[in-house]
Amino acid sequence: MTTMTERLAEGNRAAPTSGADGWSAHPAFPGVELKPLVVGTATGGAFSTLMVRIAPGGAMLSHRHDGQTEQHFVVSGDGRAELDGHQVAYAPGALMVIPRGRPHSIVAGADGMVLMALFSPAIN
Repeated sequence: MTTMTERLAEGNRAAPTSGADGWSAHPAFPGVELKPLVVGTATGGAFSTLMVRIAPGGAMLSHRHDGQTEQHFVVSGDGRAELDGHQVAYAPGALMVIPRGRPHSIVAGADGMVLMALFSPAIN
């Protein structure tokens, strides 16, 4: 039987689908790149984790995930997010939970932003 730790390790060893560093362009938002850390197959679909890199002044316009709860943790840079019409400052260490189906957006500051996004259930 495979343990959860072994399954997570499999996800962390997943071969990137893009350049050597594993980042790929977001399919809908120019200037935004994604890097899978833990893929859904490694967690039985329970969750997935991505790094999200947003170029200086870049944005992820209003969107929602009808099937997932999303959690953001800001790693570096700064900017702002909007959830249900409320502005939230994003700076290193900021954490926000976005309930399923709720519209949200992110705008990076002058130095760009990197955040870790966790989706439950898995988005990839």
